Amino acid sequence: MAAILLCGLTLISCVAQDDNAVGPTVPTVPTLPNPLPAVYDVFATLPGNEGDPTVVAALKSIKNVEDLKPFMNVYLGQAYYFNYRQLVDHNDVSKGTFKQQVVLTFVGKDANTILHTQGYALAGLHAANHNRLDSIDAPYLLSALSKNPEIQYDLNCVQVEYRYNGFSLPEGEADSFKYLSAEQQSKDLHAIVSDLKKALITGGGKWLSTGVSKNGMTTAQYAYYDEMNGWNDIDVYVPFTAPIPPVEFDIRIGEYMIKESSESVRSDLEKAYRKLVDDKAIADATIEAFKKAGIDLGETPYLSLVIGVWNNLFKVQSYGDIDTWKKFIPTENSTPAEYVAFFMLNDNDERIFRKTDKGRRAAVKRQDPFAVQVGIDQGNLAYDYTWFLDGRLLSDDDKQFLKRQMEDSKASKPIELEVKLLKNLATTKKKQIFVYGGNDPWTGAAIPDPTNANVKKYIVPNGTHTDNFKQYAWYPGGQEVADKILADIRAVMNQ
Repeated sequence: MAAILLCGLTLISCVAQDDNAVGPTVPTVPTLPNPLPAVYDVFATLPGNEGDPTVVAALKSIKNVEDLKPFMNVYLGQAYYFNYRQLVDHNDVSKGTFKQQVVLTFVGKDANTILHTQGYALAGLHAANHNRLDSIDAPYLLSALSKNPEIQYDLNCVQVEYRYNGFSLPEGEADSFKYLSAEQQSKDLHAIVSDLKKALITGGGKWLSTGVSKNGMTTAQYAYYDEMNGWNDIDVYVPFTAPIPPVEFDIRIGEYMIKESSESVRSDLEKAYRKLVDDKAIADATIEAFKKAGIDLGETPYLSLVIGVWNNLFKVQSYGDIDTWKKFIPTENSTPAEYVAFFMLNDNDERIFRKTDKGRRAAVKRQDPFAVQVGIDQGNLAYDYTWFLDGRLLSDDDKQFLKRQMEDSKASKPIELEVKLLKNLATTKKKQIFVYGGNDPWTGAAIPDPTNANVKKYIVPNGTHTDNFKQYAWYPGGQEVADKILADIRAVMNQ
């Protein structure tokens, strides 16, 4: 039986620039092993510096801050890395503590602050011990909100690794994931924000929480717990491309992928993918391409092929500009090789992706915490296999398998937190701005259109799975939406 290859959410990391940067003005880029080993901590060898003495003293005054190391971020300047001694279980202090990775860039105690709510590791591979703090980038929102980002950023930025990812391990290497939950992570964030407000960021500036994809889910979940607990940590929450699935596997995402996000090319896509399961020459050529890539499709190759190419289409639609990749959709007269070239498009293909990450990463060392959390409080996508159900190359068992996947998704268990979160949006007093991409399949699990003035929802026309304001400008109508989003944010941050 073929295994369903669930697509994970991706992360975009952040760091801001310090206007009192101390250290080299042009930091060097450390050479990374290729591929990275299962455990790789670049921080252990990354050159540190003195940093700003005032910032260092303030951070050291926080009793839970350990292993403080000022360093020059390779892109943005002065940064401060530290571990925060966090409770394993915020509901039972007897369970002890663990170290949670944090990176701060500091402009001033009176400045507004962006809290980047990670859903994964700070950098590197979230299910392995990787630390690539030298390469952490800034969130696009940080740049968009700064008055003159080409010279300096004028916001503080805090980013916190999600527990059980990277090096932030409540139970060490023997993960049972007993304390993995959005509630525990929200309480992690609350502890760090509270201490920073007392010791360093003391001037009463506004706080904005943001994240992309699962990071954005973390943002929305933190907003819920902030309100439920009366913390008043954050002034405005801005989740980007954050699905809020009210069930464990939400088939609306898969339906959106073939009905909404690909509306302009739906007919051509459907013909191409139907041909995959009807034309043996095309199917076998694609199977051979998988083999050359080192992927064995097992004893049910045609069924596994369907799942494999559907995963690829999901990634293409999530991150690729549709006006670029649609020209690769094969037609009736295309050769098998041309079909394969489209089915095998991936996130390293420079033909469709304007920005690529070619860095090879080590194999997953531990169980993926993303996959574990799906059944706890976050939910995930489910595919719509309608186009394949009449394919002549698929056996009756194959077709029944695909049908069961769809039926099971429609009957999957509710995610209690997400149900409560969605319900709370109708009455919340928290300022929340949700942003989605029009061509992003994850938008199938977007929040409903708000009825509460405190909640806004924007869909960027033709937008993808990102928070890139410059990219929004590529699309007709995108810049107009981006301007509205920024105006709404500034209305809160400048109060």
